[in-house]
Amino acid sequence: MKKDAVISLIAILIVAGITYGLSVMKLDLKPVASTPFSTTVGKTEGTGHVIMRVNGEPVTEEEFQAVYTQMPEDVQQQFATAQGKSAFAEQVIRIKLLEQEARRRGMDKDPRIAAALSASRMDILSSAMAQKLVTTPTDQAVRDFYAGNKTRFEGVPVEHILIAYAGGVAQPRQGKTPPPEPQALAKAQEIVKEIRGGKSFGEMAVHFSDDIASAERGGEMGTFSRGMLPPELEQRVFTLKPGEVSDPIVSRYGVHIFRVGPHSIQNLEQVRPAISRRVQQQNTLDRIEVLRKQAKVEFDSKFFPDRAPRSTAKKPS
Repeated sequence: MKKDAVISLIAILIVAGITYGLSVMKLDLKPVASTPFSTTVGKTEGTGHVIMRVNGEPVTEEEFQAVYTQMPEDVQQQFATAQGKSAFAEQVIRIKLLEQEARRRGMDKDPRIAAALSASRMDILSSAMAQKLVTTPTDQAVRDFYAGNKTRFEGVPVEHILIAYAGGVAQPRQGKTPPPEPQALAKAQEIVKEIRGGKSFGEMAVHFSDDIASAERGGEMGTFSRGMLPPELEQRVFTLKPGEVSDPIVSRYGVHIFRVGPHSIQNLEQVRPAISRRVQQQNTLDRIEVLRKQAKVEFDSKFFPDRAPRSTAKKPS
């Protein structure tokens, strides 16, 4: 019973995948006449280990594994046993039969399907090549990036009071109706005035902040580095001096009041993995750009009118 349920699940996933693929391609398929079909058409015997044949057409272990790894991880786990492998094979057989029937009907000759197949091939090969281009950056490259970009790794502890307003993302506590933005701004200005006059930032956050999570901690949000806050807020927060309370800042979330602690720079070992990934990505992009500069590309001027070559000949006077 369990096996039947699992097979039903995978069948649903396959049908959903086929349906999704067709919806994305948006093919306007016209009826085509059936043609004599041979399982050898469009298929060559590969060098991989053949694990089964469908109507005489081989399916290699590599092909089987490629289909398997496309499934969600939780589904893969259900087919990890020997019995599960056999159950999954039944679904691969059905996929193969659909592919064979499509070729029998000449669907692989449809220009849009052929284009989609070509695009898939291009995507797979380009991704594989991009992975080949990725090299582990040297320790010196990581150190150089860190030294030249230390401001990216600046962190600052942030305290926060948020006042919700009508139309903003944040909602007031206890289901209250949010005030109009001008009233929320006026309330925030009054809170800032009282804090600068000696009132405790933490106590004001507990009593007035609509950011419930931080309000429970007296407004403490934790330490933020660059890129973690919305840009319109980050710029204001990182210009504050330690202990300084900001003027009210209006955003799409609400009206904010910030106070920050001492700025610090994360040490190299804390950010080494992130830097390594960043340098790897940049190295790959740089190598791709070298290929682009060396490539000869010709554009269809009707399809790309902005790429049409411009005449440099002077007009007769």
